[in-house]
Amino acid sequence: MGLSQEELKKINELQNTAQLQHGWKAIRNIITWRERVKKYLILIMLLPFISLIITYGLMTLVDEGILPRSDFMHEFLRLLSCLVLFSLALYFFTAFFYSFFVDRLDRKKKRKLRSLYEREILTPILQALYPTAEVDTEHHISLNNIEEVVPSAEHYIQSGILELHDERDLEIVDLYAFSVEKGDNGYDDITDFLGQVYSIKNPLSSKGKLWIVPTEHFLNFETEDGYLGTTQDGNKIDVEDIQHNEHYNIYCTDELSARKFLSPTVIEWFNSMTSRRKLSFYINESRIYFANYNDKYFFDAPDDKKKFMAWRMEDAARKISYAMDFANEVTEMLHKNEGLS
Repeated sequence: MGLSQEELKKINELQNTAQLQHGWKAIRNIITWRERVKKYLILIMLLPFISLIITYGLMTLVDEGILPRSDFMHEFLRLLSCLVLFSLALYFFTAFFYSFFVDRLDRKKKRKLRSLYEREILTPILQALYPTAEVDTEHHISLNNIEEVVPSAEHYIQSGILELHDERDLEIVDLYAFSVEKGDNGYDDITDFLGQVYSIKNPLSSKGKLWIVPTEHFLNFETEDGYLGTTQDGNKIDVEDIQHNEHYNIYCTDELSARKFLSPTVIEWFNSMTSRRKLSFYINESRIYFANYNDKYFFDAPDDKKKFMAWRMEDAARKISYAMDFANEVTEMLHKNEGLS
């Protein structure tokens, strides 16, 4: 995941730009909002005790004749008493509001954080490496196509789309797909997929749909995560390659077109992937989708103080570069395939 010296120079020059500094400050404010609210609650909680101590002290001084009795002192003590009641009421109201709405506020803050990070931080880094690229924070890759290339899940959370605007019309997203199951201590999120999903124009003259999905082996049993298309539309086929048949299942709606695509070049490339990464392919007549299962986010915002302190711009740039390199590797394989220039 190396960056050239020129790319490193561009990334380092971004560090001190006004846009990055402003965006980073806004991100820090979002991340630390809970901490600031807790400090505010502590301050409000201390206020009535401080007011009580001052009131008690002044009343003692008046009773002992050290301070004179006067209308001013009477009104001042009355004001302090009201301040005690007001600060107590404010504390309980704020604590109730915080506890009741904290989850809703958290979700809102996380959405704002992701959008801000992708717009103010990730986009400048991306454009330093690929000037024509951008991050689309308003749209997602179609869920219908996402469901074809990753295992079935109840919920799918995508990042903004990294759009390269090249001849491939390359799009990349982080994707977290999960289901919710009831456990002994409540409900648990079960990860079905975590990694990146890529989409490019289909340069092939293919017909129908094709799925290439990974398999797992336990003892003498083969297992495969559920994929929407493979269970509803696809017919399973094999190729004359033992290694490929062991590690992947192939489904299609047009067998002639599928076998034309599954050339020795393609089979050999997929076999070379088995020790490096877990991936799946879905091809329709207009686009090719491929998913890289790596249990990692590449484009996520730091969402807590520890991650914020550990975040490095160079690391974010390397992850972008790695994702692009993998997309280029797939493109190269497609163009080496029979019938492509």
